[in-house]
Amino acid sequence: MMPRRSQARWLALIASLPLAGAHAQSSDGTLDGMTLDQLLNQRSALYDDSQTTSTIKETVRDAPGTLVVVDAQEIERRGYDSLEELVADLPGFDTIITNGTQQVVTYQRGYRTPWTQRTLLLVNGRVDNHLWNHAAQFSRQYPMQIIDRVEVLYGPSGAVYGPNAFLGVINIITRKGAQLSADSNQLTASINMGSYQSRSVDLAWLGNYSDISWSLGARLFSSDEAPIEDYSAWGYTEQRWLADPGTWGAGIGAGLDPATGNVSPSGDINVDGQVSDAELMNGAPLGRYQDPSDNRGIYAEVEGSVWLLGASYWQTEEGYGPYYSFADSQPNALWVHESTQLFGRYQDQWSDRWQGRTDLVYRESRVGGDWVESFAGDVSLSTWNNFNSAWRLEQSLTYRASERTTWSAGIKYERKTLAKLYMICNYFNGTGVCPAQAANSIDGRTSDGSGIRAADSISSDNPSPLPPSLADRQIPKHNRAETTDTGIYTQWRYDLGQWRFNAGLRWDQNSDYGSDVNPRLAAIFHYRTDTTFKLVYGEAFQEPSPKELYGEFSGRPANERLIPEKAHNLEAIGIYQGALALHETSLFLAHYENAIAGAQNVGQRRIYGLEYRASARFKNPFTQYSPLTAKVFYTFTRARAEQQYDPLASNWITRWDDQGDIAPHKITAIVNLPLSEHWNINVRGHWRSARKLFSENPLRTQGIKAKAYSQFDATLLYRHSAWQLGLKVRNVLGADYLQPGVESAASGNDFDTDHDGFQNSLIPQVNRPVVSLHVRAVF
Repeated sequence: MMPRRSQARWLALIASLPLAGAHAQSSDGTLDGMTLDQLLNQRSALYDDSQTTSTIKETVRDAPGTLVVVDAQEIERRGYDSLEELVADLPGFDTIITNGTQQVVTYQRGYRTPWTQRTLLLVNGRVDNHLWNHAAQFSRQYPMQIIDRVEVLYGPSGAVYGPNAFLGVINIITRKGAQLSADSNQLTASINMGSYQSRSVDLAWLGNYSDISWSLGARLFSSDEAPIEDYSAWGYTEQRWLADPGTWGAGIGAGLDPATGNVSPSGDINVDGQVSDAELMNGAPLGRYQDPSDNRGIYAEVEGSVWLLGASYWQTEEGYGPYYSFADSQPNALWVHESTQLFGRYQDQWSDRWQGRTDLVYRESRVGGDWVESFAGDVSLSTWNNFNSAWRLEQSLTYRASERTTWSAGIKYERKTLAKLYMICNYFNGTGVCPAQAANSIDGRTSDGSGIRAADSISSDNPSPLPPSLADRQIPKHNRAETTDTGIYTQWRYDLGQWRFNAGLRWDQNSDYGSDVNPRLAAIFHYRTDTTFKLVYGEAFQEPSPKELYGEFSGRPANERLIPEKAHNLEAIGIYQGALALHETSLFLAHYENAIAGAQNVGQRRIYGLEYRASARFKNPFTQYSPLTAKVFYTFTRARAEQQYDPLASNWITRWDDQGDIAPHKITAIVNLPLSEHWNINVRGHWRSARKLFSENPLRTQGIKAKAYSQFDATLLYRHSAWQLGLKVRNVLGADYLQPGVESAASGNDFDTDHDGFQNSLIPQVNRPVVSLHVRAVF
């Protein structure tokens, strides 16, 4: 737990914000050190327009829900070089840096899932969650220089977005060429270099000429990532496991060739006494730790007066890091996520009252890569691939009946072509589909099993074969599922004096699991110009992902009988905008039905919580140019689940208890201090209370928790003219801690034995300061 003295300091900091904001006002009613422009800027955030909450413009103050906005200035000041860093600072999220196949797993408002599947990720309103596993990939692939702001909506939003806006929405809003003055263009370039050979190039090019504007963002990122000795200690991430011949046999493990008695070094897959280039995995031999990352992304739009055309592409290629037990997986294989989108929009204002918009989107999602496994005494080297595609047509109308009343409605049709099983070769027979038609393959409908070797049988006479390569887009017809989604929605907004009423209703129909109806109702009362109260009720449903429905393979179940999850959320929100401080408090009570875990519907969950968000401005002791600003977020969450996993029965049983993996108390503080006209320092601190672990985690029965921890990050910026230099240090004090494991987190902690529990029960974190330096220029 956090020492009492540290707890007191955090609580004192929270308590001081409203007082400091009040004391900054002098006795004569003037604002000490604040110009009128600065005061207006303080108030402006509540009055910024947003389309995330309802897809029609409304101010943050009028939004029917809780909305947190991180704008480009905050991204710059905090030194965010990726969405991974941004998400880690969001209030109300439990974020785990895995450095694995999912770089980040984060749970919004206390709902634990295998990956980040219950938060809808949008880019300019278009869904970017993976088509097959529904996960949002928060990593280092998105161009950051093109981001104008990131809007985060809390609470189920099925009435607006249909399926999978279950816990909330994160909407990335990009910069537009039309924001520039006429007949001009602008190029922003950023180069970043840091610890562990991390480096990135990030570009944004915007233009506005005649009636045509454009925006283009591009990013390249690569890193060796931290060596395992720079992580917190965890028994299943010790180097000794990776080259252990008893676990991995000869070839991967270092030892003797059973056939000849000759020495066979680690990574000598064909057991001939030496490691050739053909046996290297991502440039290094197996049997030793390596965790490379290569990410890339591009986003482009061209826009006319009433039309828009665009495309986006990103790919992450990342090692497994400490995600899996080294007794079961070699971390230096690469796992790939890939997304492609082509989109067009036609939007026109037909009259003062009517507006219409048509959107057409085609998208592809791919996931796969290499996998090196030791399980139940067997070893395999396999290649995996899964490819999915969809196209979607949406038509929406907005009618402004009067100054008081606005009505909108729309329809959606989406056709998906989804893979059922992974394309896998060299894996256990009967799991996945192998198109290579090896000797043991049955019509290419099952993995051929030809790559499986008992660890104690591997020798120069019986080596582990390298897997055949698989075509990225090849999915045979017998391994596809075709689905259609249809949605119809309507929203109504009415202003009456100090009140605003918002009502929405959406019906969705899926060809596999039927229909669902989701309402949202909100009453917003502007008590005074500085005080607003909101009461919001919303519902949503979460589709079972194709991976959970069809993607069964050795070690992971699937279940075609899964039904959608359902969310009901009631929330009360209070906002007070003082002279120098903004305070916002949310109380929410959420009820969930048919929760999915372990490929089963495991009953209900009940989560309630309190979220407090404060931001304030103070007189700057160093410079008159800009005030000192501070933000503090405090979240209390209680998450309960109806069913718990019983390891003795190997099944789920009915017993209400804590869901697990959610910190009951979370505090984040962000302080920004301009030191002069050119220098700025930003410091961010996190404290997370101890967490009870998820019931599938074998450490829970031992009473082990993920311990409380604090972590601090800092960014120093120097700006001059069009140039900027930045120095960022993450984990400044070298905090040493472990995060809860993800998925089934089944490794346990008997480090003398391999129990074939793949995901680590606790995930080590880098326990040293991580430094990066960037140079940015605007032309």
